Amino acid sequence: MVDDNKTPESLVSKEINVIEGAQLDARPVPTLDEPDLPHGMLGRVLVKLNIAQNGASVVIKSALFFVLIAFLPLLVLCIFQGTALPGSVKVPLLGDAITLSRLLLVAPILMLSDLLTRPWLIKVAEHFLGTFIEAEDVDDYKSMFKGVFMIRNSVLIDGCLFVLAFVSSIFQASMVVALDISSWQLVGIHSHPVLSIPGWWNAAISQPLFRFVILSWSFDYLLWVYFLFKVSRFKLKVIATHPDGAGGLAFVSVAQTPFCVSAFALSAAISSVVAHAVLYTHMKLQSFTNLGIVFLALMLLIFVGPLVVFTPTLLRTKLKSVFSFGALCHEMSTLFAAKWLVPRAEGDPKILDSADSSALADLNSSYVTMSSMRPFIFNHKFVMTFAVASALPALPLVATVMPLKDILMQILKALT
Repeated sequence: MVDDNKTPESLVSKEINVIEGAQLDARPVPTLDEPDLPHGMLGRVLVKLNIAQNGASVVIKSALFFVLIAFLPLLVLCIFQGTALPGSVKVPLLGDAITLSRLLLVAPILMLSDLLTRPWLIKVAEHFLGTFIEAEDVDDYKSMFKGVFMIRNSVLIDGCLFVLAFVSSIFQASMVVALDISSWQLVGIHSHPVLSIPGWWNAAISQPLFRFVILSWSFDYLLWVYFLFKVSRFKLKVIATHPDGAGGLAFVSVAQTPFCVSAFALSAAISSVVAHAVLYTHMKLQSFTNLGIVFLALMLLIFVGPLVVFTPTLLRTKLKSVFSFGALCHEMSTLFAAKWLVPRAEGDPKILDSADSSALADLNSSYVTMSSMRPFIFNHKFVMTFAVASALPALPLVATVMPLKDILMQILKALT
């Protein structure tokens, strides 16, 4: 005789209660006070000058302010100098792919990308707190969150980044003077070339500001990566049967996806250097193939690699669940066989009137979901999103040696 307390239906009900208890306990869901995440030195200056208020206006006006300071004076000076358009020099300002992409595309996109990434950062932090952090770890988690991102409030950090940006620009000015090519940045190209007035502005103001934006964004992104690493050290309530195939952690990859805009911007910076070399030094595009492969791998390492910190948690959870669910499925299948796969009298209950078969199917479905759990919180489409975003700026260059139709077909094939 089968014990009524150990029927297949009761076992599944018990397992579901255990899972739900682990996922949704009775304690009130804690809240996470959103810190006053700073917008960097430029944003602080605009706020103090009452040019912008805290929020989205700081980001938008910071990007506009950057263009007004870094590019507009160059354009005006080059117009007066006569080097804005082709004719007087081989590399005019409006034909300088590197300068145009850096000042009008790369830096503004990186600054404006904060509007996309910041809200997701807060959502991820709150979701971890409300769903995955144990009750006894709540205070430690809040303290960690505040401590990590308040580092960005440091004026010392901004100062160091600012100095580093200006010091690194000195070497670029020396490289420009050493180039044997007529450019809007130089005068006296045939005898002792020196920086022109717009060249001095570019070396002293525009390029240092560009480097400061790059360094500031990089530092902010490193803080985000460090936050993910710190979270992965907590005991997270990961559920192997979660339908997202990542123990419930797939939301992190969703929040990481907006960074593909930043990947596009960084790739545009590199593509502009290649375009400049192809246009003005007559180098062949094919000679940059290895550089493109290395850069694409680097982009995937930067934007996809940090999510691997959750892989040990996923592997431990799956390994543990294989044994626990395996034992439960074995016990349930044994009870099901003992109850239904034996000779039965005419008056015995019919299997169609029992919930046992449905319970067995539900448990088997849970086991299949658990066994298909991925070792990573992302899938191949996530990886392809960053690969395409990183490769997109190079599309016009590649189109010069490969039909655009074939390129688009390859991209669509990779995304499907």
